[in-house]
Amino acid sequence: MKKILTILALCSLLQAKTELVVSYAYAWFKPLHEKLKEEFEKQNPDISITFLAPTQNYEEQSARLLREKVINKLPDVSFNSYAYLPTLVDKNIPHELHPSNAQDFGEGIKTTTLGGKIYALPFAISMPVTYYNEDLIRQAGWVGELPKTWDEIFALCEKVNGLEGKSCMYFAETDTWLILALALQRGGALLNAQNKADFSTPAWLDTFKILSEFHSRAKMPSVKKSEALTSFNAGNLALLVQTSAALVQTEKAVNFTLKLGKFPQVKEGGKLPVGGSLVMLTSDKNKEAALKYIDFVTGWGNQFVPQFTGYMSVNSKAHAQLGEFYAQNPNAKVAPSQLPLLVEWPSFPGNNALKATNILWLSAEKLLLGKSTDYEGVARKATEDINRILP
Repeated sequence: MKKILTILALCSLLQAKTELVVSYAYAWFKPLHEKLKEEFEKQNPDISITFLAPTQNYEEQSARLLREKVINKLPDVSFNSYAYLPTLVDKNIPHELHPSNAQDFGEGIKTTTLGGKIYALPFAISMPVTYYNEDLIRQAGWVGELPKTWDEIFALCEKVNGLEGKSCMYFAETDTWLILALALQRGGALLNAQNKADFSTPAWLDTFKILSEFHSRAKMPSVKKSEALTSFNAGNLALLVQTSAALVQTEKAVNFTLKLGKFPQVKEGGKLPVGGSLVMLTSDKNKEAALKYIDFVTGWGNQFVPQFTGYMSVNSKAHAQLGEFYAQNPNAKVAPSQLPLLVEWPSFPGNNALKATNILWLSAEKLLLGKSTDYEGVARKATEDINRILP
């Protein structure tokens, strides 16, 4: 009888456990999320975390949420990019939050506030940076400091591309974040005063021009991002322009001297868009448990963000615990040094925001892959195609 009562008691405890369904983007985020799950479940044994399969990128993550909203199968908690929060708010996907620790996020809380309401909390911030294989660029004859301008990078590429079996650079973009960085660093804006796209401005024409020059001058390989990353990790590619978020993953993968440099040539008054992810409540089903989880991953647990990725912690209290980590990891200091340049990641308005973003990416891809060298014509057509579907 005693054994039966014990079994019943155990069954009761198991039934009482709350399961939270959590959704996030990028498979390489898994070690961080698994660590957060482990620590959270230790502190909250009555709650279990179940992850959905990660999406390939933030665009796919947002598109999945839009589909799940239609069929009423939203997860309890979702990690998404800053860029698509307005789109998701328009569809009533994230719930308004009332955090007691908003002050711990400083200016970062503005990135998740719309119309005076907080719809998410900042989870991780990344900045665009440049990854260098220092051994390879020295082998090519580059001396002195790392390149600081695009022209210096093109000069480096002349040297590297002369080495047998080696390539110089890859603009590791799968969405429009780095493209926006090119425009914003020149003082450009995604939308004009009429809330429309206008890629005929000097900042945007320069952006489309340099995208074309990545192919024509830098001889950027016409390969998929995954292939370029493999080439870089193997020591056959001199530099990658990509997110700081991949730092830890890259450090583990390479056997050469890896050096991070700032995003090249930010002009006076220029800015760089914040990358990374926010976390939001998307279901009322397990609201109390979900809010506990959100508070944990953006609070005490936020200290694990830079240790498992290359993202920066947004929470000031978590960041204060990382002094020793930054002292031992000089490459991890590069992205935070650009924080004064940070600006919100802009997005297109309306129901076709994701389609408009895809048009901009496909337009840039034509230039990156050398399918077109007419950067002015590509910019003009992108303007027309995007404005045709904007409200």
